[in-house]
This record gives sequence, structure tokens and C-alpha cells, in this order.
Amino acid sequence: MRKPAGFFYLGGTTPVAAQENLLEKGFQLAYFIFPSRSAALRILAGALNKLKVQRGRESRRSYWRDKHLKRGITRIIREESDALQWLIFYEADAYEKEQEEKSIPSVQEMVVRYIKNLVRMTTAMSSFYVNVGLHRLVHNYSTAETQRVYEAVTDRYPGADEYRRAKGALMEKLSRRFNGLLKTFRTQHGELRFEAMMAEEQGTWAQLVEACLKAFTPWSTATACPVPRNFDAAQVKLPPRLSGDGTEKIDANEVEINRCHAFIDPICYGRLMEALTFAPPAERLALPRFYMESARHDDTTNQPPRTSSLTEHERKALHDQLADQESRRRRSDPQFVSVVVAGAERARIDLGQQNDRTFQLQEGDEMIELHTSAEGEDLLLAVYPVAYTEWQGIAAAQDTLWRGRAGRLELTITPQPDAGDAQRSAIVALSFNPSPLASWLPGFSSANVRGILPRLALPALALLALGFVAGKLATGPRARQGANAGTALTVKPPPQSPDTHAPPEPGLTAQMFRGELSATLSPDDLATRGEGSPDAAVTIPPQVVLVNLALPVSSDYAHSTFRLALKRFMNNHEILTVHSVVARSSKSGPLVEFPVPAQLFAESGEYVVDLRSIGAGGKLEEVNTYTFQVVKRPR
Repeated sequence: MRKPAGFFYLGGTTPVAAQENLLEKGFQLAYFIFPSRSAALRILAGALNKLKVQRGRESRRSYWRDKHLKRGITRIIREESDALQWLIFYEADAYEKEQEEKSIPSVQEMVVRYIKNLVRMTTAMSSFYVNVGLHRLVHNYSTAETQRVYEAVTDRYPGADEYRRAKGALMEKLSRRFNGLLKTFRTQHGELRFEAMMAEEQGTWAQLVEACLKAFTPWSTATACPVPRNFDAAQVKLPPRLSGDGTEKIDANEVEINRCHAFIDPICYGRLMEALTFAPPAERLALPRFYMESARHDDTTNQPPRTSSLTEHERKALHDQLADQESRRRRSDPQFVSVVVAGAERARIDLGQQNDRTFQLQEGDEMIELHTSAEGEDLLLAVYPVAYTEWQGIAAAQDTLWRGRAGRLELTITPQPDAGDAQRSAIVALSFNPSPLASWLPGFSSANVRGILPRLALPALALLALGFVAGKLATGPRARQGANAGTALTVKPPPQSPDTHAPPEPGLTAQMFRGELSATLSPDDLATRGEGSPDAAVTIPPQVVLVNLALPVSSDYAHSTFRLALKRFMNNHEILTVHSVVARSSKSGPLVEFPVPAQLFAESGEYVVDLRSIGAGGKLEEVNTYTFQVVKRPR
């Protein structure tokens, strides 16, 4: 698993070649949106940095089983590729605005930006908003026609008022984004619309619009159009991956992303219009007129811009920049944080004291960012995508926005009651809860350790303190069994406690010695390839005070120094971190030992250890992850 120089690594289980291709695809998309090579590299770097921060919320492991998909879903959980694509849309906005303030962009550039921003805004909300945005604000299909399309695809029936409200919210957001470059008017029937280009102009941009929609279709769905050829809406129901119905279990995230695909992709979209006997999309274009002084018309080819592929030097620079950002986040101990939405600061919190802040979100707000200043530069700490209901605006939410040495920042989002035709909104309440103790041993940090120390026996404390000295446990007197990982782990109890005996499973066993439990875990890359078991279980009896986890590593890492972090599965919060650990030798190869107080396993469930090597300059390189099941026996 050692990475060559310049290798780019997002994490997770995506193959190396696929990640390299994703990096190139992201760069070309950034250049398509903003045709400047240097700016496209900065856009890609910013998107990747946000993806690194966000990945704990929106990533999945390839070996997930059905039990993981039963958990409630409060927002679209994007595949890694879709998340990067959307973040490139999001990151490009600041560069676009800066250029629009300093110079006059071309009409072609403005057409690309208009469609990109509409896709970005709507895919952050739901497929309902995508349907409204593409039908009503890129094309001029009526409200009734837009309703029919959504009902045919989803078998859901929002009222006409919901369509009008969603269109109004999107127009308001687009007007703010383009800041005077768009003008509105009212039709004879009182409908508010953007002033559009002349009818003869619309056709000249049809090819560019199609190229934009292809580029902006969710990448994870690009090779599988969910609308069948020759689809007849009157005779045939759409497949379950669009409707969500059927006898097979359907992933709600895939259904929602597939619906977005059907409303964006020109081929799928065209099939839908034909099936419903509506005019083809190219005949119903309604691009707005952009009011710019001396607008440039020097790009009449309507061909999307392209540039040469990323060089090895550029790939390495991206990798180094991301590693530097990650390292700065780990070293940071912020005194204040700034909460940013849509590029504007909404709240500033002093972490030196308990603090509460509130601010308002408007329908259409997409992401909450948390920043601080470190080493004289801005530092991104956290991002939080705003969750939406299908068509009733912002969803309620309660979560931990950020957790650091100083404490944790809790977030609560409360939707406000509807006020007629007014734009929907929500109140965000932020509450900072300081930690009573930042850390209690050098190289050892954990918010959850605080409060349990008085209950830990003195011998266990001694073991913990000595456990962080390299090689101590490797030379201890106790025996260890089962160096080969792969099957379920169980406890082999001490002879003096026959009443707690549990027969060991075949294969690997864990051993308990004087209140300490030792267990060897299987690396996740083996589990992903089917060579190991992702469901290995460690059973912890009540008398255990210390769990010593042994982590097999490749011989390439025999002389490396490591950082270890314990987390709950699907939760980016680090329960426990240990630095400057070295591997010990064993008959089966190098092992890294991770002593964990048993009480940090607060409840039964899945946990994961993230193992990273520490390189020159403190840079971290991901080595492997180790996912396992904890079963806590009651007292």
C-alpha cells in the first residue's frame, strides 16, 4: 500500500487508477467551468480539501452489508465522485464572481455559469428542485407540464403551489448570485420570469446547453440512463431505481441520484419529453439575457473548452497541498471559529468560553462552513451540507458540527413555519461546549476519556501510560494467540472466572490477562477483497479495563512511526488518538499495538481504527483501516 511520489489519495476503497482518473475528470470539469489552467487547479484543490473534510459524512465502504443501509437517511449521501463534482461547482463560484467584478465575461461563459449554478443549487436540495429548475428556468415548460414529468418519474404528487414556490426560491437565489445581470418581468398571467434571449438566439446555444448538461449529470450515473428507450409513459411504469417501488430493496440515495440524472441528462430528458408527447427540449430553451456592458461575443463555436491533462508535477502539487491542509488541521488549536454560509460570515464564536449563537438559513442555502485562522492563514475545519425535504424546504437536523481539543460545537437546525408565499427559512442554533480538560497524557487525546479516569483502576492507568512507550507491550510477559486475522474474535476468560466462560469461535481468539483483553484485527483491504471478514467481533466482559488491539501491517512499514485513531463506524469523530507508535515484530509479521481503555467503547456496535504512518515533516500517509464489531457484556 506504499504510494509513489505524486500519488493522490482520497481515502476509502476506490482503486488507485480510478482515483487518478477522478482527479483528471475533476480538473477537466473545473477548466470547462472556468477556462484558466491555474484557476482550475485552485478550484480542484479547494474542492478536494472540502471533500477530505466532508468524506466522513458522505463516504461508503465497498463491503457494506444490508444492515448498514437500514439506517435513516436525512440527505442525499453522494458517491465520492458525485461529491467531488458538486464541490467543484461550489468552489468555482468565488472565482466566477471575482472575474465578473473585475472584467466582462463572454456570453458563452455566462451560459455555462447559469446552468452550472442552477444544477449546483438544485442538486443540493432534491430531485424535485432539479425538475423545477431545469423545466422552468432553462426551458419554458409550463407548471402543469413540469408537474406531469415529476409525477411520471416519481409517482409523487406535490400541489401546484409547491412548484411555484420552488421556482420563486430558485429565481431569488439566481438573482442574488448574478447580482443585477438578470432582469425579471411579469407575464400577462402575472407569472414572474427572467427576461430571455430572443427566440432566434436560443437555438445558437442549444449545442452548448447539451454539453453543459452532459458534463453536469451526476458522474456516478453517467453510464446508465434510467429511462428506457421507447419509453411509453401511458403503458409502462418506470424502473424501480427511478420510482423507488418494487419487490427488491432500493437504496433511497440511488433513487434520488437517478431522478436527478433523468432531469439533467439530455438523452434521458429527451426520452421523457417524447414519452409525454411534449416538445423536444431544444425547441423550448429559455436562457436568460445577461445585461452586461459591451458583452463579448467572440466565442461562437459553442464548443466546451478543453485543456491538456494534468502533469505529474501538478498532481504532486495537489497532493502536497492537501497533505499540508490536513496537517494544519491536526495541529490547530483554534481560539475562535467563523461560521460561513454562501461566502458570508454568519457567526463568530470564542472558544475560550461557552458560547451560543443563532442565525437564519434561507431556502436554497447549501452548506455551512467552519473556518479559523492558523499560522496566519485561513483554515477550513468543517463543512456541513444543509439537508432538505423532498419539496418542503430545509429539514430539521441536530448534529455535532465540529469537535476539537477545546470542546465541541453542536448544531441544531429548526425549520420555521410557512409564511404564505414568503421564502422558507430555518434557524440554526450553535452551542459550544468547552472540554474540562484538553488532554491527560502526552500524545494522547480524547474527549470521551474525561470523566472516566477516576473510575479506572491504578494498574490500568499504569498500563495505559506505559502503553504509549514504543515497544513496551511487545516485551511484556503475557502470551498472545492467533496472529492470523479473518474469523470472529471472542474472549478466552481467565481460569478463575468460570462463570463468564464463552466458548471461542474457530480460528482467531482474543486473550484476557488480569483485566486486559488482547485481540488481533483484520485489515479492511483484506475484507474488501473477500480475504478477511468485515464482521470480526470483540466481546468485552465487564471486568476488562484495557483492550489491546494488535494491527497487522505490511513489512514495508516495519520501521515506520504511526498515528492511530479510534472512531465509530460512519462517524468521523476520533474517540482516541495515539501518536509516535512503532511496530513490533511477530511470527506473522509486523504488528502495531493500540491500547484502548475499555470504557471508551461506550456501547456495542461497529468501530474502526484508522492507521497512518508519519513521514518527513509530519506528513501522514494512510496505511489501512481496521473495522470490527464490539459486543459489551452487561454486568
